[in-house]
Amino acid sequence: MKKLLSFILITLFFLPEASHAQVATDSVCIYYKQGHREIDTYYKNNQVQLARFLQVVREAQQKNIIDQLVINSYSSPDGISHYNKRLSGYRAECVSQYLIQHTGVPEQLIKKRANGIAWKQLRDLVAVSEVPYRNEVLHIIDHTPEWIYDANHHIVDGKKKQLMDLHYGIPYRYMYEHLFPQLRSSVAVSLYLHTTDDREIAAGNTDIPTGTQPADSLAATVEEKATAQNVQSKEEETIQRLAIKTNLLYDAILMPSLEVEYRINDRWSVNLEGDMAWWKNDGKHKYYQLATISPEGRYWFKTRKPWHGHYIGLFGGFTWYDLENGKRGYKGEAEMAGLSYGYMWPIGKRISLETGVGVGFLHTRYEEYLPLEGHYVYQQTKQTNYFGPLKLKLALVWRLWNEKKKGEIQ
Repeated sequence: MKKLLSFILITLFFLPEASHAQVATDSVCIYYKQGHREIDTYYKNNQVQLARFLQVVREAQQKNIIDQLVINSYSSPDGISHYNKRLSGYRAECVSQYLIQHTGVPEQLIKKRANGIAWKQLRDLVAVSEVPYRNEVLHIIDHTPEWIYDANHHIVDGKKKQLMDLHYGIPYRYMYEHLFPQLRSSVAVSLYLHTTDDREIAAGNTDIPTGTQPADSLAATVEEKATAQNVQSKEEETIQRLAIKTNLLYDAILMPSLEVEYRINDRWSVNLEGDMAWWKNDGKHKYYQLATISPEGRYWFKTRKPWHGHYIGLFGGFTWYDLENGKRGYKGEAEMAGLSYGYMWPIGKRISLETGVGVGFLHTRYEEYLPLEGHYVYQQTKQTNYFGPLKLKLALVWRLWNEKKKGEIQ
């Protein structure tokens, strides 16, 4: 319920204010990746919503009934403040040029508003969220100026700084993860048409037909329709929280592997890998026994969708082995730690491929032995330190455990 209320608030608060008594007859929200200004039609639901809205604008343009198109653009508080203001302006300009190119609407009918940081919208999102220390956050937003100056007119404090310092940044990090993405948007564009009154007055006829829908009723209808469409599109977005994998390279050398990865959020996941080869032939004194378990934490770089893109990881692990090929054998244990890098991309609705490499440090202590007359004769104990490649991966990934995706607007 809170997710739904949060999205409705965003929709309502980002609906642009009319420059006169008219009400918008249609609108669309365009989503952005962090720091981006160009329209990405493949990002989130942009393509579907823009196609619908552009068709409405084209039809209105053909009928010559467009009064104006209003672009309201916003940014979130993260980043440098003066850049956020410029970024919202760049987004508004890009949307304007996109409209002109795809609908033929004259530039003079387009009004751009670069609103900068969406403090009011953030305040209302905080009020219905589960942000830690919510009341203190609301007090700062409500009562702290955006900038506080000293006697020499130097900036010494402000709303953003106090939010970042509050309780060691805990509430700020929560807002950064869960609320700020919803502020990186341009509600572009709200379409205002000539009202029946305008058309009748222009024609010299002030008798309004009794069947004309009142402006307030029209606004309510459009608002409900737009909200319902956007909420529905959001609710339809799902993610898979869990992934089960097998490394095809290890499988090919008869060391079956199994991995389980849990997605904490868009940036972080944890992975647990297990590999085992337990083959032996006592008659020929051949042993290929190897078992590894390796936990890993991963940071994903922001990309178009979950489970898609680059990541870096920090891993550790333990290995037990007994390796012998008819002559000298080696039996021991090893510990390892290192860094990993990989890339995952989807090849189906639930199937992905993942490539990766791991580099790090390995320490092993082992016993050497010789197979003699049916016995395994101990020779010596050694230990070795090694630094270099430790993992190589080409994994088949099966994604499961569907969950509704948080309503993020970027």
